[in-house]
Amino acid sequence: MNMKTPWMKYICYVFALLMVTQVAIAQNGDGGNTGTGGDGGNTGTTNTNTGDNNGGNNNTSNNNNNSNNTDNNNNNNNNNNNNNSNNSDNTDNNSENNDGADNSEDGEDSEAKEKVEDEDQKIKFDLRQEGLPEAKIWGQHLFRDQSISLFTRSRDIKAIDAYLLGAGDELQINVWGATAYSANVPIDPEGFIELSYPEKRVFIPRLYVKGMKFYEAKKAIISRLSRHMDIRGSQHSIELNYARSLTVNITGEVFFPGSYTMPAVNTAFNALVASGGPTQLGSVRKIKVVSDSKEERILDVYKFMNNPNVADEFFLENNDYIFVPLADRVVEVRGAIKRPFFYELIEGEDLIELIKYAGRLQPDAYKRNIQVIRYINDEERLIDVNLTDLIMNESDFKLKDGDIIQINPIKQAYSNYITVNGAVKLPGTYELQQGSKVRDVLFKSGIIRSAVMERIYLKRLREDLSLEYININVYGIIDSATSEDNILLHPFDVLEVKYKSEFIDKYNVQIYGAVRKPGAYEYSENLSLADILYMSNGVQMEAAESYIEISRLHTANDSNQTYISFQKIPVGSELQVPNADGILLEPYDQIFVRTSKAFELPKNVNVQGQILWPGIYTLAKKDERVYDLIIRAGGYTDVAFLEGAKLVRKGEGNVILNLKELKEDGPSSKYNYILREGDVIVIPRIKDLVSVAGRINHPDIRDKSEIDEATLELELEKQKTDLQRKEILLEDKIKRKTSPRKINVPFSKGKRANYYLKEYAAGIDRPNGGRKRLVYVHYPDGSVKKTKSFLFFKTYPKVTSGSMVFVDTKPKKVKKYREKNDANIYKVITDVLAVMTSAALIYVVIDRAIK
Repeated sequence: MNMKTPWMKYICYVFALLMVTQVAIAQNGDGGNTGTGGDGGNTGTTNTNTGDNNGGNNNTSNNNNNSNNTDNNNNNNNNNNNNNSNNSDNTDNNSENNDGADNSEDGEDSEAKEKVEDEDQKIKFDLRQEGLPEAKIWGQHLFRDQSISLFTRSRDIKAIDAYLLGAGDELQINVWGATAYSANVPIDPEGFIELSYPEKRVFIPRLYVKGMKFYEAKKAIISRLSRHMDIRGSQHSIELNYARSLTVNITGEVFFPGSYTMPAVNTAFNALVASGGPTQLGSVRKIKVVSDSKEERILDVYKFMNNPNVADEFFLENNDYIFVPLADRVVEVRGAIKRPFFYELIEGEDLIELIKYAGRLQPDAYKRNIQVIRYINDEERLIDVNLTDLIMNESDFKLKDGDIIQINPIKQAYSNYITVNGAVKLPGTYELQQGSKVRDVLFKSGIIRSAVMERIYLKRLREDLSLEYININVYGIIDSATSEDNILLHPFDVLEVKYKSEFIDKYNVQIYGAVRKPGAYEYSENLSLADILYMSNGVQMEAAESYIEISRLHTANDSNQTYISFQKIPVGSELQVPNADGILLEPYDQIFVRTSKAFELPKNVNVQGQILWPGIYTLAKKDERVYDLIIRAGGYTDVAFLEGAKLVRKGEGNVILNLKELKEDGPSSKYNYILREGDVIVIPRIKDLVSVAGRINHPDIRDKSEIDEATLELELEKQKTDLQRKEILLEDKIKRKTSPRKINVPFSKGKRANYYLKEYAAGIDRPNGGRKRLVYVHYPDGSVKKTKSFLFFKTYPKVTSGSMVFVDTKPKKVKKYREKNDANIYKVITDVLAVMTSAALIYVVIDRAIK
């Protein structure tokens, strides 16, 4: 064959690539069949001494189902002959049982090793059980949530009285007290145990116990010992010291079918746990247990749930088979049932039995119409069933596979009640008994004194749901039970008992102004002005020398039109209101207690800084000014910086205050403001420096500004939207304006801003946005002046001591950035190069092989 044919070369290349891929997968271990029977191994049928299904046979790795079956058959034959067991571990155990002796060569080390293995197997088993799905049919959960345990150790297992003894079991017999006897006796292959005690020259014939229940064997052993030993007055105990191992084959609808080796103390229920139990489709009612020496038994989980002693009938023998068929008839029950779920029914079980399995009905279940949804001839049908009639007639309703039983709750509320509202001691609902009348119910609820006894109303719904009012005289009912007003009550009747107060108009009067508790107060016919002033906790001090005004509503005699009148009552200096007791109030009166204009609470201001006596001062008069306050505070100190003084006013912020000019001009100065409550005057120390900040060429400022600009630009590029960039620019602008970087230089009298920029700041930083027209001077008193321009000439502001020369920058615009691509270009390039390198290497290898 000519290997240089192009298409043949391509086939070779593909074949080589596949081989390389296969080798890589094999090295990673994906899908490999390991010798320990792990996840990659074939576990179709599994032999285990502990119920762990993750591993295969311990002697060799299982490669396919046929080899597993062969191993299982060999193991079964070995168990029948009692020569060896399913694996190397069981071989030691079985040989110990057959010889009737305990191999204690390893002692405590072997016991510790078994405990570690048991713990490891339990962890694996728990993880496997957690991975099983939730039960589909009621009863399947018993084998998944560990409601039933699987016994995995053959030694030190507590056997129940119903346990069936067999060859390979070992009993521990102890007698103490008047007579001492202790022995571990295995059951030999013929079914006998040896009870003789040669050390004490006690010789007892052998006892046959194979096939006996444990409690029967204990009685037989004690009876045999008592014939050959005096055990009267002694105590005794007989326990199962070691349980024989047997192999159980589990097939059908289970999660993990296969052969399992386990201690014989496990029943068929325990064995099913080892296989994960029935699948979602598996039956829980017709599980078959097949033995060579017994008739076929049917395991019903529902019987076990009602009576756990049923498990005593399902002890297993070696090579027994457990077969789980498909569930035959499964129905679902919903609604007002205590345990809604899917249930499997067997022959002879229908609706009545289903309700029992589901925990019976809820108290609010509507029994007269239970609905059955059934699929018949490719159609969904609805069948109504009267459960009450079925129970009375002792009959049943036959259910079919797939039926859905809907038990609806009672939706209509109870109707055997009446309601009593209003002037009674216990308003509410009352039971309507047979023959109940109005008198009976009113005696239960109890009418109070403030009730209108002459007439109460009974509201009743007619058959057409219209409302009817029935007038009833309570006096007649109380006097005689045979009164015609004592009528028979109907369901849903409502008795309305009125309060007398409901027929009395209630009015209020209002009081406002300088009283301690203004508000609305209930009117009465004898309510006076003195009363309302007392109830409002009295007149306040600010009402002295003022007056009280009462506005009153009037109605014209010849019409319904209303008008208002006013009455003024003076308030004395001692807060006395003359003749207040004689001024009676009327409904809807409004009382206004006016505040005197002459009354005013003290108002305080604060002076801080370089003043002789700083602190809080009360204004001496309403129009006290700054000049007067400075004199009261002792005047300025020697280091007071008057040009930098500030006035902070509540609600208005900073007010420019030039105390130097105020000092020179005196009270006539424009800065001699009238003070208000809460004003704060701050006088700083003398400042003999000038600050220069902003976009200047001074190295310290410019270098830091350039670093800030680069950092800002990088931060802007990182953002994905213009809105995010604008937010960052705003934050940067606020930072530069509120906390600018600056240098402090000496003050030179009479110099302007450009002098300081040239002399100390090395000029304006134009590359970074600084401009001459954006030069400002911030003065200590808070005022600001900017550079003025006329044609080509610029006039810079004068600078005073403590001022700051600031060079602003033109607004920075948001650049249009290209949308970012989130793909990692570097990673893409490296991946492409790696693929190309691998392809080239394969090509070279194949080309050399062909040549």
